[in-house]
Amino acid sequence: MKKKVEKESVETMTEQIPEQSKGKRIANTIVNVVLVVAIVLAALCTYTSYVSTSGNGVPSIFGIRMLSIQTKSMYPTLNSGDMIFDSAVKDPSQLAIGDIITYWTVIDGERVLNTHRITQIYDGGGHLIFQTKGDNNTIEDSLTVHESEIVGQYNGAKIAGLGKVFDYLQTSTGFLIVVVVPVALFFIYHLIQFFRVLFEYNNIKSKLQYEQERGKNEDILEDEKRKLEESKKAERERLENELREKLRAELTATMPAQQAVAETPVESAPKETAEEMEARIRAEMEAEAKAKKEAEERAAMEAEIRAKIKAEMEAKAKEDANA
Repeated sequence: MKKKVEKESVETMTEQIPEQSKGKRIANTIVNVVLVVAIVLAALCTYTSYVSTSGNGVPSIFGIRMLSIQTKSMYPTLNSGDMIFDSAVKDPSQLAIGDIITYWTVIDGERVLNTHRITQIYDGGGHLIFQTKGDNNTIEDSLTVHESEIVGQYNGAKIAGLGKVFDYLQTSTGFLIVVVVPVALFFIYHLIQFFRVLFEYNNIKSKLQYEQERGKNEDILEDEKRKLEESKKAERERLENELREKLRAELTATMPAQQAVAETPVESAPKETAEEMEARIRAEMEAEAKAKKEAEERAAMEAEIRAKIKAEMEAKAKEDANA
């Protein structure tokens, strides 16, 4: 029975653990989603900035280059802060007037990327020369574009505002806040979760061990109690049998005397014999009780048995005397 109760208590405690952590699981899911997004951005930023650099020094992913628009020279087609996606140009001769290309150029003495629309195409003798212009500009660009300076062709895909995020990620402060800090918080958070789960596991394990040890101790106590009761019962039966034998022997020894005094007045003889017999039995029982560990219990038991047997013997003696 105790093992069944113990098993039920363990199952109940185990079932309660998920119920107590539902709210925490929802919070954990939200935190994980946010942190995973931050990690993806971090990986994307790192990959595009430092790993997959190819084709005129512009990073690409599977041949697609993500570029941030810095000015409004292509407005309204492209706006400042847009993230555009360029495809690699394998054959410059396939480009046509009206296509939008990204290329290296020099602006204010600095070599930068620029994204403008092709307005003219010239044969430079073995290579192509492209004239470009911003949609929002009134004049064409002062510098032409050599085909080797082309980075990619705008494929029409863009995400408004994402270019600003991308630019911010390229800065030290942005990379630290958006990438390093979330990643660090991600690992710190899960490290705390790990130790929390480990603590709960050890706590539950300790409770289970305590329940098991308590169940074992209770079983041991019950076994000891049962053995003690069986021992007392056997001792009582043994003592009762011994007393019966002794009293029967006493009765047998006193039978001639009782028959001899049967003709005497009834008032004195039976009473005197019973007193002598009781004195001898009491002395023997007291001597027997002193040798036992549980003196008080045995004395009470002997008194009960003595009274019972005495009554039986007196009744038998009266029957014999009357006979």
